[in-house]
Amino acid sequence: MQHNPNLYLTDQSATKVHSMPIGELAKTCYEIEVGDRASLEFVSEPLIFYSNSALEQTIKVKLHPTAQLFISEIVVPGRLARGEFYNFQYYFSRMEVTSPSGELIFADTMRLEGKLNPFSHNKIFSSLPIIANLILVLPEVELKKLSKELESFISPRESAIACASSSLPNCNGLVVRVMAGNTGIIKVYIQYVMNCVRKLTNRPALPEIPK
Repeated sequence: MQHNPNLYLTDQSATKVHSMPIGELAKTCYEIEVGDRASLEFVSEPLIFYSNSALEQTIKVKLHPTAQLFISEIVVPGRLARGEFYNFQYYFSRMEVTSPSGELIFADTMRLEGKLNPFSHNKIFSSLPIIANLILVLPEVELKKLSKELESFISPRESAIACASSSLPNCNGLVVRVMAGNTGIIKVYIQYVMNCVRKLTNRPALPEIPK
């Protein structure tokens, strides 16, 4: 019987949300259970929104009190190289994390408007168009020490990036929000965060992404 199992999960390529008639939408649903002293790292490739696309996503996680959870997502608001920028309809995502008995620990919800977004051409959004969200639940990790590690990140080649974190309720965890100028620096940062967590939990680091 395996003890303290660790799973690193990702996908093969970016998820492309294609154009669709107004009023229609795509849906994704994940149901995840992380057991006693298990560790899950779910690191998705970017979500890319084509013009007139819409996506609703739900993630339901049953999390044992001793389990570790690392979930990240990257949102790209259009095929930027083709000049698409917030031309989609909307993106709605809701994550619910519960105990094995079904008691709600916390929920995280995001709705990102596309064409109707009044801030899409704001200087911050236009200069840092790529968005990332990270959820970390780490029962035996000192979060103050981890927060300092995350704040010490140095962006390579002066790539533009901004990030902030806050504590999650009812558990020992953090939510991290990131905005950046390109997906490359976002991926470097997510791996940096993951390796900080691995260091604090005595697990081997992932190889560095070429900068």
